[in-house]
Amino acid sequence: MKLQLALGAAVLALMLPGKALADCDITDALLKQAYPDAQQSDNGLLVKGGAYDRAINPDDVVCKAWPYRPELMLAAVPLIEAEPPTEGENKGDVEIIIADVATGKPVARRLEKGMAFSDAIRFGSMSLDTARYDVGDGLRAFGLRTSQSGSSRLNPYGEQALWMYVFDKGRIERVLDGLIVERSNGENNGECEGESTTLTRTVKLGPKAGAGYRDLAVEQSLTRETWKTVAGECRADKRPGKPAGFKLVYDNGHYRPVGGVKPRSEDGDIEKDLFSLIETGKQP
Repeated sequence: MKLQLALGAAVLALMLPGKALADCDITDALLKQAYPDAQQSDNGLLVKGGAYDRAINPDDVVCKAWPYRPELMLAAVPLIEAEPPTEGENKGDVEIIIADVATGKPVARRLEKGMAFSDAIRFGSMSLDTARYDVGDGLRAFGLRTSQSGSSRLNPYGEQALWMYVFDKGRIERVLDGLIVERSNGENNGECEGESTTLTRTVKLGPKAGAGYRDLAVEQSLTRETWKTVAGECRADKRPGKPAGFKLVYDNGHYRPVGGVKPRSEDGDIEKDLFSLIETGKQP
């Protein structure tokens, strides 16, 4: 039981939502202008049309003032399949919106298709990151952090990923595709015996490189924890791994890993180690 609580707490820490509406005083105005044909429902708004009807819960919308452009507000709106036909599976998108801070009128928007999809791995909370990601001269990126968690009690999983966007020439472009910045996973026998791994990454700006974009310097730490029954008691052994670092370089519109990054996955796939399980549809 102690093991389950410990693993559950580690995963839950990645999933707890922030105060989504703390900076969202213009949420109603934003939603009315962004989705003028939406219908009021018991749980928020219903957007009809397309492959399936989508629901918007205003409490799940995240907004944040953008210090870099104080006249603008950043927002992320989850659009969730209103009536999923398959139990345990729910389609969903996230729309990134930049709006006028005074009126809530959208000035740019980008639909991330499939970002809010849930099955055995559930899409959770979001938060906006307005750190000083000055990726180029006169160009600052903003971040969206997404969280996911698994439903298995014996094989718990949780991740938080960082997506970066730039607003340039009236368009929102994604430049970082969900770098995993926190991940906790493990396995246990439902009692005491088990193990877990917790990964944490921080992102800093590096020197300017190709295409006028700065590299991203990533620092990584890893902690492994095991539980065993000793003399009738469940005891934990926590061991930090060796810190590591690598860089991501801007190439053909996105930040990608370069040589020297070693995969941890069994099939040697670097993408699985670095980037979120979330798959988003391609944008023009």
